[in-house]
Amino acid sequence: MNQQQLPNMYSLTAIGIATFLGSALAAGYMLSANYAALGQKRTGQYALGGSILVVLAFIFLPTQFAANITTAIILMIAQVLIVLAIANKLQGPMFKSFEEMGGTYHPMRRAVLVGVVASLVLTFAWITLVLIVTGGTPPTPATT
Repeated sequence: MNQQQLPNMYSLTAIGIATFLGSALAAGYMLSANYAALGQKRTGQYALGGSILVVLAFIFLPTQFAANITTAIILMIAQVLIVLAIANKLQGPMFKSFEEMGGTYHPMRRAVLVGVVASLVLTFAWITLVLIVTGGTPPTPATT
């Protein structure tokens, strides 16, 4: 397969940036797209499903974790590091072969777009979930 026949893929750096902007949902999409580009659609579906489970785990963490901004930032950074470790484990050898064969990666602006879109999707999902749980009434801030 020569360079012209190789599909574009998302790099590990792009996956990290998109994860920071749009959580594991962005990473799952990008890992899935990489697998699909190489004809491994089933594996891509597993990657996307796994990322959705990670996102759900973070959504349903007890609210006391998210109440502290420092803890929320630590959790966000931890999510990026975990996703990068998993992405490197799953696709690291694939990236190396891809680069050796002269493959090119999608532009970084595309990774930023994926991250922003994932963030918007999660924001919409979160607002919808809050409205469903509270019966359409936004929760009032707790007083201490």
